Amino acid sequence: MWFIFLFAFPLAPVWADVFVEQLVKADQIKNTDFQIFRQQLELLKKDSGSFSDFETDYLHLLMAYEAAYMGNTEKTIELTTSLISSGTHTDISFRAKALAINSLVVARRYLDAFNYLEQLIAQLPDVRAALAREQGLMVIAMMYRYIDRYELTIEYTRILEGEKPRNTAICTARQLRLDALLASGQYDLFEQEYEQGISVCELSKNLLFATLIRLYKAQYLLTQNKDNEALRLILDSYPAAEKTHYQRLMTELNSILAQIYAKTNQNQQARHYATLVVSHNVTGDDVATLPIVNTLKVLAELNKQEKNYKQALDYHEQYMAAFTAYMDDKSAQQMAYHTAHSEIMAQNQKIALLDKDNQLLQYEQTALKHQATFNKLLIAALIVLVLGLTILAYRSYVARQRFKALAEYDDLTAISNRYHFSASAKGALALCEKGQLPAALIVFDLDHFKQINDQYGHAAGDWALRQTVDTCRNFMRNNDVFGRIGGEEFAIFLPGCQSDKAHLLADICRDAINSIDTAASGYEFKLSASFGVTSAELSGYHLTKLIEDADTAMYQAKQLGRNKVHFFNG
Repeated sequence: MWFIFLFAFPLAPVWADVFVEQLVKADQIKNTDFQIFRQQLELLKKDSGSFSDFETDYLHLLMAYEAAYMGNTEKTIELTTSLISSGTHTDISFRAKALAINSLVVARRYLDAFNYLEQLIAQLPDVRAALAREQGLMVIAMMYRYIDRYELTIEYTRILEGEKPRNTAICTARQLRLDALLASGQYDLFEQEYEQGISVCELSKNLLFATLIRLYKAQYLLTQNKDNEALRLILDSYPAAEKTHYQRLMTELNSILAQIYAKTNQNQQARHYATLVVSHNVTGDDVATLPIVNTLKVLAELNKQEKNYKQALDYHEQYMAAFTAYMDDKSAQQMAYHTAHSEIMAQNQKIALLDKDNQLLQYEQTALKHQATFNKLLIAALIVLVLGLTILAYRSYVARQRFKALAEYDDLTAISNRYHFSASAKGALALCEKGQLPAALIVFDLDHFKQINDQYGHAAGDWALRQTVDTCRNFMRNNDVFGRIGGEEFAIFLPGCQSDKAHLLADICRDAINSIDTAASGYEFKLSASFGVTSAELSGYHLTKLIEDADTAMYQAKQLGRNKVHFFNG
């Protein structure tokens, strides 16, 4: 999710004051005429010595918007944080919190952003100003899209439209919802709402969002293998996108064009658009975005096809670094959200417990007039009983989790042990057989691993095993089954995977293992692995046979010189 926007809605002039009227006027024009807005803001700053507390806070809010528009993220955060903590007017505090969330995301201070998000959600029912509610609902929807919580994004955009907002807000809601529908695979709803989204954004003269929605349609067409239609739509939208002067939108368009042209073997055009992407974006924070990752992968493949191996390797290294940074950033976002959400839930539980304690005290005071001694004994007994049951339940839960982990997972690499791998793979294999889906199995073994243990010690060997697992896991899907089935032997079961893709994954893992820098272990040695691959099409839907055939292919890879991938050929 790239597009975090600033929203600016004027507060109603509750106080009949000339300064309030001037502040509202400045607030109303800051999106349409930023230069005049800045001039009026300078005049208001000169009169700020005569302002009331409310007027001073309102002025600081406008100064925060000015800083945000100028790209001064730190100043925006400083001003909005001060407004939030000062106990100011509810609508100003609410708007400041929403603006702070945008700026904190830009600064990658995700935990602070999601803490404010939870506060914004809790505060929303108490906000009555319609335009302030628009801002809050849009920021909430955008933040949930940012962490791929598609159902919540869709829910909040529908709530926003249900409040009959202005066309500009409806356009934003439609753009967010179409993005979430596409990302979550709800293609029927996406097609139903596409034309309405385009219409409302064109009606509100929002060229940026209208172009963005057309980009989503092109991405949808690519999922349906309608490459030519997608290409025409993007090329038709290209002039409008250039008029927005929004570089990140151009990056997205150029990246998709490079991918389509590469897919259709139009290498010259693919290189042209890929070069446009990297020449503008492979610096700083922009490296950790999906379009950059995909574009670097295209450039690596183009150079490999053209046998320019040095350049291909360089782009492949950039691709791996960008992919790692992108995944780290997504993980940081998810972790921040869950941490903030858990803290709010814990606080709410504490408040609920305090409320219950207060009620209990009131009941005790009434009951003590009649049966003081009896009630004290009863309460003490209940507390002891609840505490004892809680301790027993907790100990039982901890013991079950510990035994489950010991029984199912390898304690060194934290992946499935042989028993759990076999059970999980058999279950997935049965589903593939029932649905007549493809399936594949990869078995690989570290080359000369005994020499590493003998020469550098078992600590170095354990380090190598962990690094191997961490490296390979980066390239796997969520439903792939990864297990350690021997000392230095591993297996990957790939449900729903064709044999050619399994062979490609094996080769990627082989290359990644061979590229591991072992200096961090305290020693420098070369790591490599030999891979054997088979599929259900050749070996059937029996795990024992799949492992046997993949193992055979692996040993053939070793006989061919190691550090190779060999496919079982019957």
